[in-house]
Amino acid sequence: MILAQLSDPQFNSLFYTKVTKYILYSTCGVDNSQAKYMVNRQYSKHSSKDYREKIDWAENSYSLYARSDNGLHFECNRARFTNEYVVPHCPQLLFFDCHINIKVSAGLGTIKYLSKYIYKSFDKATMKISSEI
Repeated sequence: MILAQLSDPQFNSLFYTKVTKYILYSTCGVDNSQAKYMVNRQYSKHSSKDYREKIDWAENSYSLYARSDNGLHFECNRARFTNEYVVPHCPQLLFFDCHINIKVSAGLGTIKYLSKYIYKSFDKATMKISSEI
C-alpha cells in the first residue's frame, strides 16, 4: 500500500510523527523563495501535488496518488504543510526512520526502461596486435 497523505494524529500519532519528520517535500514559492530548486521565482521540481480524491494514472505511466483536502496540516519553520507536500510512501517502511520515496510505475514506458538495462551489453572494442610496422 502506498499513501501520499498525512494520517490523522488523533488516530495514528506514530505514522503522523514519522511522515512529518521524514516524508514531506520542502515548501517553495511564496513560503520559501530562497529554496534550493527555485528558478525565476518558480519551483523547478514540481513538489507540491494537486489534491485528488482517488488514484489515477498520468500519461508518463506514473500513478497520481489520492491527496484529499481534509484540513490536516503540519507547521514547521513558519511553513504550512498539507497533503500537497506529502511524498508517496509505504507506511510499513516508515519503521526504518528515514525518507523513502516510492512510486508505482506501469505501462509501456516502464517495460522499455527495464528492457534497456536487462539487454544492455558491455562496451566492446576490437583490437589487433601485431609486430608489423
